[in-house]
Amino acid sequence: MTRPVELLGTAADDLASVHALAFSREAAWRVSEFRDLLNQPATLARGIRDNETLVAFILIQLVEGEAEILTLATAPQAQRRGHARTLVANLEQELRPSGLQNWLLDVAADNAPALAFYESLGFQTDSLRRNYYKRLEGGSIDAILMSKTVGGQIST
Repeated sequence: MTRPVELLGTAADDLASVHALAFSREAAWRVSEFRDLLNQPATLARGIRDNETLVAFILIQLVEGEAEILTLATAPQAQRRGHARTLVANLEQELRPSGLQNWLLDVAADNAPALAFYESLGFQTDSLRRNYYKRLEGGSIDAILMSKTVGGQIST
């Protein structure tokens, strides 16, 4: 399996393309949103490429030992190959020596595959944000807030 690579600010177009393939039109992020996030010092992005084509990525913000998964996406043609699991595991291994203590995320309550995936990685449900995600067709869906404790070591 290909090792994740660091994605820099110039990758915003690639991130938006994969995100648009992996998420519904209403949930897909714009290039400008990725560009803004990639320009923030607390944001880290790692991806997996098949040849030169980005097929999966994770985007997090790291603050004081907590890594919040902002989004994790895999292009449909590359799904079910372990890319998402590899991205999370490699980033956890990368960040653990510098003091990573907790993973945080939120996921739409109706996204059963994502919920099952995060539970398989050891994430626990913490709480609920009612009506957090708005739907284009009207209405809204709750966000499930999840976390996972990591045994980190702080470098001196």
